[in-house]
Amino acid sequence: MYVAFLAILAIIFVLVPIIDATGVLDGKADAENVKCKEYYLTIVYMWGLAIPVIIMCIIGGISPADIGFRWVSFNHNVWFTGITIAIALGLFVYEFMLPMVRIKKEREEIADEEIDEYPQTRKEKWLYSLQSISSGICEETVYRGFLLFLLYAIFPEILIYLIGLIAFVAFGIGHLYQGLRNAIEIGLFGVLSICLLLVTGSLIPSILLHFFGEFASTFTVNKEHGNRT
Repeated sequence: MYVAFLAILAIIFVLVPIIDATGVLDGKADAENVKCKEYYLTIVYMWGLAIPVIIMCIIGGISPADIGFRWVSFNHNVWFTGITIAIALGLFVYEFMLPMVRIKKEREEIADEEIDEYPQTRKEKWLYSLQSISSGICEETVYRGFLLFLLYAIFPEILIYLIGLIAFVAFGIGHLYQGLRNAIEIGLFGVLSICLLLVTGSLIPSILLHFFGEFASTFTVNKEHGNRT
């Protein structure tokens, strides 16, 4: 059964870039309702990605704890754990803390034509925040938690390096529509996330890292329709 689940997961990984390439979730938003529609679509898309995995977990008797929804517990040697945590903390500082420090300057220098790229109104910020947490939960569940469970269930002696390679390819391929460079960077984030899952035994750190990496954008523009504070 797990082999069949892995095959279904592989099909999902192939379908994701095809759906992304249609451009349904892309494009410039000229008005609040258009931008909010994009956020709604992305939220639906993310949960549509996770629902097949949830169904497979129910069919296979796989519990949330089996795929990483459990408390943190360190399971690997101190070097691998230390390096992984250090990189994760560095990424958190770079993706979230530094943008918070630079936020005033960014508000002053952001070009008017670029304002629409950011959530501005209260509704947009609420939806974007929901989109960010949906992305963190759903992508980490599918690309990290469920994938890692299946790999260890089918190949109990699989090497950690091979797990990292599979994580890189699976997540990177799903973002090829953003260009090769971005796909490589996102694929590397997938490797870091699965390493976090390996060393902590939990999806929670990678979900939080994923969420905060996107969430900083909600602080860039604060007033209605692009007026800056």
